[in-house]
Amino acid sequence: MSGTNNRFATALMKALEKKNLDGFDYLEWKQSVGRLTEIGMDQDTAINSAFITGSSVGLTKEKLIKTANYYAEVLQDEKAQFMRSLEKHLVDNVEGKAKQTGELKKKIANWETKIEQLREQIRAATEQIESADAQITAARTKAEENQRGFEEALQVITNTINEDVADIRRVLA
Repeated sequence: MSGTNNRFATALMKALEKKNLDGFDYLEWKQSVGRLTEIGMDQDTAINSAFITGSSVGLTKEKLIKTANYYAEVLQDEKAQFMRSLEKHLVDNVEGKAKQTGELKKKIANWETKIEQLREQIRAATEQIESADAQITAARTKAEENQRGFEEALQVITNTINEDVADIRRVLA
C-alpha cells in the first residue's frame, strides 16, 4: 500500500482498536494467528492454535465469527463517516470556490465596459480566478486520491476478514 493507504489502514485499525470488545475475540485471535505465522507456523495450524488458546478463555467458533462480523460493521461505519467528511471537504473546498469564480467572471464582464481605471480590478480578479481554479483542481485530485486510498485500505482489511471467516469455517468445521 502507498503512504496514503497506510495512513488510512492505520486509521481503520485504530477505529477497530477503539471499538474492541472485551475479552478474547476476533481481534485477539487475529493477532495470535499473525504472531504464529510470523514464527513460521502454517496458516491452518496457526488458525487452530490461536482458536485453542482463545477457547481456553471462552472463545467459540460462533463468537469468533460474530465478532469478525461486528468488526466488519465497524469498518463500514468508518466508511460512512469518511464519506461524510469527504463530501464536506468537497463542498467546502470545491463548490464554494466554483461559486466564487462564477461571481468573479460576471464582475469581469461588467468591468470590461467601464473606463480605463477599472483595468486594474479586472487584472486582480483574473488572478483570483486562476488561483481558485488551481485550488479546485488540487482539491478534487486530493479528494479522489483519498477516496481511492481509503477504499483500497478498506478492501484489503475487509478481504482479510472475509478470508479469515472462510478459514474459520473451513478449519474449525
